[in-house]
This record gives sequence, C-alpha cells and structure tokens, in this order.
Amino acid sequence: MQMFHKRTGRTLAVLLLFLLLFLTACGENPQEETPGEQGGSNAAGEAQALTLTLPYFDKDSLNPYFATSAQNRALSAFYCQPLFEVTAAYAPQAVLADSCSFDGNTMTVTLRSANFSDGSALSADDVVYSFMLAKASGWYGSRLASVTKATARSGAVEFTLAAPDKLAANLLTFPVVKRKTADKAEDIPVGTGAFVLAADKTLTANPHGSQGTVQSVSLFSIKDVSYLKNALEIGNISYLFSDFSSGSYTRVVAENKFVTMNNLVYLGMNTSTGALANAAVRTAIYYAADKAAVASAAYQGCAVAVGLPFHPDYLAAQNLSVGQTEADTERAAEILQKSGYNRYDKNGVRTNGTETLQMTLLVNSENSFRVIAAQSIAENLNACGFSVTVESVPAAEYQSRVASGNFTLYIGEVKLPENLDLSVFYAEGGSASAGMNKALPVWQAFAAFQSGELSTEQFTEAFLDDMPFVPVCYRSGMAAYSKGLAPDFSLAAYAVYGNITRWSTAQS
Repeated sequence: MQMFHKRTGRTLAVLLLFLLLFLTACGENPQEETPGEQGGSNAAGEAQALTLTLPYFDKDSLNPYFATSAQNRALSAFYCQPLFEVTAAYAPQAVLADSCSFDGNTMTVTLRSANFSDGSALSADDVVYSFMLAKASGWYGSRLASVTKATARSGAVEFTLAAPDKLAANLLTFPVVKRKTADKAEDIPVGTGAFVLAADKTLTANPHGSQGTVQSVSLFSIKDVSYLKNALEIGNISYLFSDFSSGSYTRVVAENKFVTMNNLVYLGMNTSTGALANAAVRTAIYYAADKAAVASAAYQGCAVAVGLPFHPDYLAAQNLSVGQTEADTERAAEILQKSGYNRYDKNGVRTNGTETLQMTLLVNSENSFRVIAAQSIAENLNACGFSVTVESVPAAEYQSRVASGNFTLYIGEVKLPENLDLSVFYAEGGSASAGMNKALPVWQAFAAFQSGELSTEQFTEAFLDDMPFVPVCYRSGMAAYSKGLAPDFSLAAYAVYGNITRWSTAQS
C-alpha cells in the first residue's frame, strides 16, 4: 500500500533520557532534594511557609474511595501518599515504592520504610488493602482495569497485569491507607501524608511526616459546585481546578494556568464499509482536518492539537514527528485523486464511480466544544470534495448510536489512564473501538507495541498507514489560584493540586 506520510525518527538521546527517568522510579532510589533546591525559598535559602484554604463538599465523603466529587478526592493528597506519582512527561516517580521490577505479566514493587500518622509502620498488607478498595471504587477502579490482582510479599507487593506494560507503575497512584481505616464512607482514613485528617474535617500536621512548603491547610465548605468560581474570586479558597467537562469554557478572575489533561478528542470512522474501508480515504480525511483550528477555535484554546495519538508531553514520543496538525487541503485532494476519487457527481461530490464521499458526522449536542469541532471538520472535508452533514443529537442517542456502530463519522473523547494505554481503541469491547475494523494490520501492530516488540516509532508508522481514527487534540483544564501563589505543575494533570510539596510563593 502506498504510504502518504514521512517516516518519523527519534534520537538516542531521548531514549536514554526516558530510560534514566524510568530506572529512577523502578530501580535506584531517587536522590533526595536539598533544602536549597526546593521552591519558595527566601534569601537565606529557607522555605517560605504557605497557608492554603481549599474547597470540600460537606455532604460528600472525605474518604477518597467513597468520595464522588473531584474536590474531596483530591484532598487525599494531603493526608495520604501513593506508591508512585506520574510526572508531566508521564514517567513514574516513586513515593512509597522503593523500586519495581517486571517479569512478564507480573510487576513487583518493593516498599520503602514509612510510618502512618498514628506511628504504625506501612506494610505490604496495607497496600493490598488499599488496592482492593481502589479496585472496588468507580474512579480508581476504571484506572486500574488492567491490574487484576495484588499479593502481599515480604516488604513488597506483587501486581498481576492483564498484559505486559512497561508503564504499569503509572497506574499505582491510588492513596495508600492503613488497613481497616477506610471500609465505609464515613471512615477517616489514616495515611502517611504531610497532614492528618480529623473527624471534625480539619487538617493538622502529621507528626511523622514532612509538610514541605505547605505548612497549613484549611477546608472551606461548599454547598454547590456552582459556588466554586465565586469562592475563589472573593478569596474564600486559594485554588480551583476546572476540567471544562461541561463542554464550555468559563473565565475565572484569578491567576491561572492551562494544564493538558490525558483526554484525547478524536474523529472516529466506520472503517468496515463504504468509502471509509479504503485507507487512502481515511488518510485524506486526516490531512484535510484542521486540528490546530479545532484546538484554538472550537476549544477556545483549552486544548493542544496533535497529529499522533500520543499525549504531547509524553517523553517517549517527544522526538517523533508531530504528524499533521494543520489542514493540508492540496495533499488530501491529491490522495483522493490518486486513489480513484477523481470525478464528481451531479452535486459536486467526489466519486470513484462506485462510492461517493457523502457522509454524516455524529456529535453529542450537549457538548458545545465538540459541536463546533464537528462543524469545523465538516467544513474542512467539504473543501476537499466530500459532502459531510453534521448530525447533532442528545447524549443518550449519541452514545447508543456509537455503541451500535450506527454512524459514518463521529467526534469522540476518551480519558486515557496514566499509562496512556490506547487499548480503548483496539481491545475487544473497548470504549472507543466502535467502527474499528479488526482486520486492519494496526491491530496486530498495537499488540506488538504493547508487548515491547515494536518501538514507538514503528507503531506510529503502522498507525499512519492504516489511520484507524484521526487524533484531533488533547483537552486542557485550568488551574486558577490566588495571587501570590506559585503551584507546582511537575506532575501529570490527574494530580489536581499538582506536586503540593513544591508549591511556593510567586516572585514579584
């Protein structure tokens, strides 16, 4: 099959850098940071103490395994710690873990010495207890779908994986709590974090922990999510993270920073029938779609355009070609011309004499970001000789039609886990696999990529050859905070409060 893309390349330096970061988390102990290196220090090199006021919903549980609000779940970062954190480049960073090793479908994590806030020692049984709670919860359970079992060993925990995964440590970000302290929603978990959560919903310093620059945290009760923005703007709370999941941008009058999340927006295609069974037509759609315009206009800058399915900050993909993010109408037309779509029917739509490039683009009408994105992409395709009509339908109908394959094209969004696993597109019954032709070679290429037989570059080439779907952008959330604060965003966006041990005061 003719290839319509340039082969991508990566440098040895990037590979070595990623390997170094990975081995730091899954082998040697990370180096301790000296006081003079930590953020928020004064002229004498001493850390400046910070006081934060953060929101919580008093009708919701503060047990992270039963909390339904993102705000209450996020607070667990102050009184619990995970085995690993995930850096903004999606590399694992050990916290309660000391090291990890892999043997096929088994990942063994050795634990470092640590004490809970009541003085008792952390054990492997505590980690297994926490894992079982995480698997049973809706929020953490979906992220741990590929980790099937945890078994306590002497000073270590053995995790069984559904398939070999070199980034499986990225999934072990659930809060570790002491056994039998988090069985019910009303329980107050005992953790190893910098603070202790009390029954009266106050946070006090953990006598067995280190507070870093954040010395005091107060909780401010919020009755309704609609009050959060106002609470920040009038100074009742210090920090707020908005993920714009409603599908529209809301301006907040405060210091702010956009943070790219692992929410991939894509153009799904029914690749089994009609013109879309032809890889050349799918490739033409890829080049015709102006992903950069979607990110900047449809998503109002709350997104980063991508030409490949990888997160733009993912270190292992940093030296790959970014793919095509701006529309290339001439190239799209040339591909169609060469593949036989060199005639037009009476309505001015390209045809090869058998198939006509007349299609519909399905979108959820309740998400304005995606509706505008669909309209923009339809215009791009129509400029190349397609005839694409946008079908904007309510969420329930949209979900039903996508699940049943009743579409030609559709705008979708999927939140990838922190190991950036793309199995949702390729696994049987995957949430984003609707319309995918399992006979495409890219399915086998993905399996080989997951097992380590194919490199990131090789899988990218297979993806661009088959073009099973069109990556459009990764959506961004916005961190808004009080003037004078300088939050640390060195962790991936799953950590709502970033790296709280490295917050500082803003430099004037």
